[in-house]
Amino acid sequence: MASTNYFSHATAAARYAKYRPYFHPRLMERLVQFTGCARFAHALDVACGTGNSTRALAAVAEKVTAVDASAAMLAQAPALPNVVYQEAAAEALPFADSTFELLTVGLAFHWFEQDTFMREAHRVLAPGGWLFVYNNLFMGALRGCPEFKIWMDEVYLKKYLTPPRTRKKLTPEYSEKFGFARVGLENFPNEVSVTREQLVGYFLTQSNVIAAVEQGSERIDDVATWIDRSVAPFFTEPTRAMQFGSDLWFLRKRG
Repeated sequence: MASTNYFSHATAAARYAKYRPYFHPRLMERLVQFTGCARFAHALDVACGTGNSTRALAAVAEKVTAVDASAAMLAQAPALPNVVYQEAAAEALPFADSTFELLTVGLAFHWFEQDTFMREAHRVLAPGGWLFVYNNLFMGALRGCPEFKIWMDEVYLKKYLTPPRTRKKLTPEYSEKFGFARVGLENFPNEVSVTREQLVGYFLTQSNVIAAVEQGSERIDDVATWIDRSVAPFFTEPTRAMQFGSDLWFLRKRG
C-alpha cells in the first residue's frame, strides 16, 4: 500500500458506518447517465469500506463483488442479495482477467499505490469496461457560517494534521499509460444536512482523528468532547449544511 491503512481498526470502522454520509446513489445515477448503461452485469467495488458505495452500486448492477483491505470495515457492510464481499487489497485483486464490466473506487484512490492498482484495474476489466473513480471532499465549510471555515483551517487542521496521501490525478496522459481513455471529468458539488452530533461524528471518522486515537495516544471521548465544544457556537440552529465537492473520473479500457 502507498500509506498506512487508517481504517483497519474495528473502533474506527464502527464510527465510519454510523456517521459517514450516504451521498453515493446520486453518483451512481450520474454513472448510468454518462455511460448509457442502465444496468451492469458484473461490477467490482474496490475499497468498499463499510458498504455505502456497494449499496448504491448494487442498485445499478446485476452482480457486485466488493473488496476492502480491512476486515473491520467489511464486518460493518450490509448483507445484500446480489453482493459478495471479500477481503483484498486494491493492488492485488484476486480475480481472473477480464472479469468485470465496471470497476468503481469511492473515496479511496488517494490511499492506493496507484500505478499498481491501475495495472490491476486494467487486467480485471473486460475490453471496453469502465473505471469510475470518485471522491467526496468536505470543503471545510458550513453554508452561511464563515466562522466555521476559519476554525476548521486555523484550529482543527492544525491540531489534527492531515496524514500524507498520494495526490496523483487521473490525467488523460496518466490514464493512457495504463491502457485507459479518460473520457470524462466532472465536479459534483453537494450538501449534507447534519445536526451538531452528526458533525462531531463525521470528524471522528476522519483519518486525522484516527491517527491521533487508534494509532496515537488520545482518547476518543476526549477528542469528541473537544470537537463538540468547539463546534457548538456554530449551531445557532438545529442543523447545518456541510458543503462537499465530488470529482468524478470516467475512464474506459481500450481494446
